Amino acid sequence: MHRAWNLATIARRVCNDTVVVASRQKITPQLSWKCLLRRQICSTESLRNKSEDEVKEEKDDHGERLAKIRAEDAASNKLINLFIKRDEIKVSTAVVSKYVKAFERAASFGKSKENFFGVIENFISKDRHRRGHMEFLKAAMNYMEEFDLVKDVETYNKMLNVFPRNRFENRSLFDAIWAKGHPQVELALDILTLMEDNWICPDINTYNILEEIFGHASQPLQKCKRLVFWYHKMEEMFPNPYPKVLPESDTELSKLALVRMTKDEQIITIYKDNVDGIGQEFLVGAQTEDQKKILENYNSVKPLYVEGPFFIWVRRLQRYFFTLRTDAEFDEVNGEGNIVAICMSHANASEEILRSWITKLQSENPKLANISIIFNLNQTPQ
Repeated sequence: MHRAWNLATIARRVCNDTVVVASRQKITPQLSWKCLLRRQICSTESLRNKSEDEVKEEKDDHGERLAKIRAEDAASNKLINLFIKRDEIKVSTAVVSKYVKAFERAASFGKSKENFFGVIENFISKDRHRRGHMEFLKAAMNYMEEFDLVKDVETYNKMLNVFPRNRFENRSLFDAIWAKGHPQVELALDILTLMEDNWICPDINTYNILEEIFGHASQPLQKCKRLVFWYHKMEEMFPNPYPKVLPESDTELSKLALVRMTKDEQIITIYKDNVDGIGQEFLVGAQTEDQKKILENYNSVKPLYVEGPFFIWVRRLQRYFFTLRTDAEFDEVNGEGNIVAICMSHANASEEILRSWITKLQSENPKLANISIIFNLNQTPQ
C-alpha cells in the first residue's frame, strides 16, 4: 500500500495530473501510457515534425558556429607562432643531484683520495639516519674512476660504511631462507661486483662492515666470502701472476704475455721497440730450446706457415701474436703441426715486419733459410 502511494505521488509530479490507482499492487496500463505521454510532451525537445526549411536553417547555424570556433583556434595558434620563435625556446637542463655537485666540487679542489673521503665523511656527519644514502652511493660509484680509486679496497670499505645500521639484517630463520628484496642489498652487491671486476680482494674490514649492516646469513656477506675464496684460488692457479700495476710499454706487456703463455723456459727477444711513441710498430719474439730442436730435425719438404693474428688477454688488455707452425704431417701427436716460434706485434702488423722476424730467426736457426715460408694472415684476430 505504501509503495503504491509512493509510485502514485511520483507519477503525479511528473505528469502534473490526477493519477488513479487501480489496485494496491500495480498501476493500470492506461496510467502508464498517460505518464509517458505527458512526460514526452513536457520535454524540452518538440515532438512535432520539423519542416525542411527549419532543418536546413539549424544546419546552417551549426555550420556557422563550427566555423567560428575553428577561426578562433586558428587565430590563437597564429598568435603563438608569431610571438614565440624557435630560437627563443630554451630547454631546461635536468636537475643535477646535490651529491653530484658535492663530488664535482671536491674534484675541483683536486682528484685525490682525501677529497673523495671528505665528501663521504661530510655526508655521514650531516645526517645520522643517512637519508638519501642510495643516491649518494650511486654518485660515488660513478666518480670512483675519475678519482682513480677503483683499485683501492679502503675506498670500497668507506662506501659500504655509509649504509645505516640495524635495518637490513635478518631477524629470523625465515628472513635468511627467503631474503627480503631490499634495494640496499642490491646496491651492496653492485659495489662488491665492482670490486670483483677490478680484481680487488675484500679484507677483514669489508667482512666486518657487511656482517654488521646486513647480518651473517645475508647475500652481500656470502658474496664477500666467495670473492675471498676465488681470489686466492685463482692466484694459486697461475704460476706467473701479473704484477699489480701493469707496465705501459707495449714491449713490456708483450713480455709478460709471452711468459704466461708457456710453462717452459723460453728466450724472449725484443726485435723492435716503440719507445718513441705509442702506436708505432713493435716486435717481440720468443722461442724455447725444444722448439729450436724441432727446427733442427725438420727434414720435410713441406713449408712452414706464419699464421695470425691471434689474441690473448693481459688483464683487460688484448695482445696480438703470430705463430710459426710446421706442416700437420710433421706432428705425429696432435696432427695439427708444431709451433716452433712465436712473436707479438700489432693486430694489423704488416707482412714486412713479419718477414724481418723470420730473417732474424734465421740467425738463431740456420736451417730455416732452406725452408719455404707461407704467410697465412687473417683479416681479423682469432
